[in-house]
Formats: sequence, structure tokens, C-alpha cells
Amino acid sequence: MKITDVRMMRLWGPRCHGVGGETGGKIAKVIVRVDTDAGIHGLGEVDDFMGMRQAIAYIREYFRGRDPFAANAIVSEMLYATLPPHHVEAKHGVMPGGIIACPTSSPTATPWGTVVWAVSGVEMALCDLIGKALKTPVYNLLGGKFRDKIRVYLDRSSPADVTKLAAWRKMASEAAEAGFTQMKFDIDFMASDCVLDVWNRSLSLKQVNKIVERLGMVRKTVGPDFELCVDCHMQYNVPDAIRVANALAPLNLLWLEDPTPIINPDSCAEVRAKSPIPICVGEMFVAEQFRLFVDHKACDILHPDILFCGGMHEMRRIADFAELNHLPLAMHGNGGALATIAAAHAAAASRNFLGLEYHFIETPWIGEYVKRLPGDGQTGDAPLFKDGHLPLTDAPGLGVELDEKVCRSHLAEGEKMF
Repeated sequence: MKITDVRMMRLWGPRCHGVGGETGGKIAKVIVRVDTDAGIHGLGEVDDFMGMRQAIAYIREYFRGRDPFAANAIVSEMLYATLPPHHVEAKHGVMPGGIIACPTSSPTATPWGTVVWAVSGVEMALCDLIGKALKTPVYNLLGGKFRDKIRVYLDRSSPADVTKLAAWRKMASEAAEAGFTQMKFDIDFMASDCVLDVWNRSLSLKQVNKIVERLGMVRKTVGPDFELCVDCHMQYNVPDAIRVANALAPLNLLWLEDPTPIINPDSCAEVRAKSPIPICVGEMFVAEQFRLFVDHKACDILHPDILFCGGMHEMRRIADFAELNHLPLAMHGNGGALATIAAAHAAAASRNFLGLEYHFIETPWIGEYVKRLPGDGQTGDAPLFKDGHLPLTDAPGLGVELDEKVCRSHLAEGEKMF
């Protein structure tokens, strides 16, 4: 079996936010498809970042003709500059499409940025393809499953009007009534009405007090056993991150995420040393960055994203590294249904899995552009969520197919269906 094509398709539609479904602009989701000469294809997802189309075009030319079962080698060649084999037609000159072949390593090899993000989606599609070829779920390719359903936590950001405590109460009660048992809120949005200076990485006392008040309403609504987390989005300085952590301590949070800029593990280590709340990091990290933060004692919980870490096998490497350091692993989720399902397969095969993030519960089409296939002995489409979890099936590959009707209705301008 050989790879014959690698393509992408951009979907585009409204993003709603807040209680009541107020419109919050547009959002794109990008699907990747890998085709083979055996008529089997795999689906993956990449994020809609600058340069993604060029990266996918490069991968298409570089890996056409390669064995799709060599998923690990393909990822390593793109990310870590390992030695050939290259494309079967590549020698020391120009490949099809005008791509220049380097005789010793991938000319784009880098473990950060657009290349790793593109490779993450292609590797996801290769895993789907291999699972289909072998007629087994992807979680079996990753070592087999520890669990049959994957706990999902909701990132709800904030209601449209952050000043109304009733809106926070309604948002919390809706999540609990839907069966979810964990939610995350973004500190930089929770008291946006109190921000004094958007540039100086500070939190005013008024802002801290309002964050505590609003999250306190959430805690009062969902009760003491519901897990709550907060994300700082790498926004704050060290003393203010420590200040807000101490202020939030009575609410018994599961974690405080990315409190300071992630380019320096030492600042995060200083926050961790003084924070009563566990520190969670890593939504944009690859494996080596997690090693740096663990070595610097800068985190309590590792938090990779399937879209950004290099794909499903890299996610499993990170999970095992966390396990060897006796640390839990949660999974950041910036993707739609396809990336979420892929992450769930990796979560199923990871012993130390804690929870999988989903952003877009208020944006239905993002959860509907793929259909989940039933497993053996089942009929109808499997749901994306049930009682706060993503239930697994034994359908081969990722167990999905595109919903053409939804995809066609959300095709971005100039895009064509696969």
C-alpha cells in the first residue's frame, strides 16, 4: 500500500458563545485526508493557522509513494530530521512539485510551529487509515484501552455578560445537568470588565476579587464534588499569578493552567512553589518541552493537545513520560469532533489520563461534521457525548466518516469536498 495523496478541506461557520447562544464571530476547522492506492483513506484534523496549506502541500509531495504504515518514521523525519529513506522518487535533486530533496534529513525538520501542527493532523489520518486497513480501532494500535469511555471537561470561557452572576449560575447548572463533572474557565475573560491595562501582565485587586466572586457562584451552583479549573493563557507575571492562586484556593480547584509565559520554565516553577493550586502546562508543547518543565519542577499536570504535539503516537510518548514521573495527564482540546475523537483514542490507551477538553459545546456544527460509526452489533450513529463522557466504539480506525451534508454547508470559499 502506498500514499497517493494528502489533501485538506477548510470548513467555516459561526461560533456562538455565552448563555443564550449569542453569536461570537466565525471559526474554521480544517480536515486532512490521506489517500492510498488500495482505496483506503484516513481522516485527520489540523488547526487553521497561517502556513498550514503550504505545510500540507509540502507533506503531500514529500510523502507520496511512501508506506502509510510508516507513521512513526514519517513523523520523525518531519520533526526531528532523522535520516532517509525519503520519497521513493527523491535522490539528491528536485522532487515532484519542485520540492528540493535534502540527501541527509528533512529540510523542514522542526519540533515547533506549523510543521509539527501539520504533521499532527497527517499522523492522525495515518492512524485512522492503518486502523481501517487492519480492521481495528486506533486505541489498539496505541497499546489497547484502559477504559471504555473518556471523561470530557468543558471549557466554557464566560457568559456573554460577565457582570451577571445569574448568567454564571445558568452556565454552571447547564453543564451539570448535561452530565459533565468538570469545567474550565479562562481567567483573562472572567473579569474583562475590570482590566486596567491589557499589556502589562498584571491582575488588579478588583479583577482578582471579581474572578473569585464569579467562580464562587459556579462552585456554589455545582457543589463541592464538581471539578473546576482555570486557565491563565500565559498572561500574567509571577507575583500576580501567585496572588490569584491564593485567592482562589478556598474553591478547591483541580488546576491553575499556564500562569506565566511558557518560554521560561523557571517563572512557572516559582509560581508552582508558592501556589496552593496544582499547576497545569503544555497545550502547545512537544515532548521535549514537557521534559524541560518536569526537570525544572514547574508543573504538576501535563496538558498536551493532539493537534500540536505531533499526533497520536507523540501523545502516547508524553503520557508515558508523565506516568514515569508519577504525574497525571490531561488533554487540551482546541479541535472539533474529529480531533476530539482522536484524542479520546489516545486517552483510552493512557493509564494516567485525567480529562479531555472540549471547547465547542455551544457551536453544534463543530461536533457534527463527522458521523461516529457504530461498532459490532450496534446500529445508528454513536453520540459524541453521553453523560459527560465520549463513549468509545470498536469501529475500525477512528470510527468516523464525514457528514457530507454538514461539510458542504460549511465549506469555506474556494474549497471543494474531498
